[in-house]
Amino acid sequence: MNYTKIAKFFLLLIAIPTLLVGIGGLLDPQSIMDNVGQTLQTISAKSSTRAIYGGMHFFFALFFIYGAFKAQREALIILVLYGSGFVIGRLVSLSADGTPNEFISNFIIVEVLSAAISIWLYIKMSSTQKKQQD
Repeated sequence: MNYTKIAKFFLLLIAIPTLLVGIGGLLDPQSIMDNVGQTLQTISAKSSTRAIYGGMHFFFALFFIYGAFKAQREALIILVLYGSGFVIGRLVSLSADGTPNEFISNFIIVEVLSAAISIWLYIKMSSTQKKQQD
């Protein structure tokens, strides 16, 4: 199986929504927060949303695109950390706060899958590379 092609496709697939969130967060941070029923009422709230959902997601997406072509294993490591961070945060929130709205509940599934697939691809690519070196 060609894990390089699968990883390239997967990284580009993940980059698309990440890029869209980044652009949306930079240009219209309120549109991002509308999904969770929050109103950004202060400059600091808008600034934080632009930074996290805008800038951070935009540059993660750019790295996923770069990684798809030039640094797949490194991009997969970042994606494992990125996805796992979301999963841990969601699990803590489920335990502490209860069940979120449908929008967030759907994202939990996507985040678990993206983290799991990233881990699987990283392991497969690492074992394939090790076999080629032996």
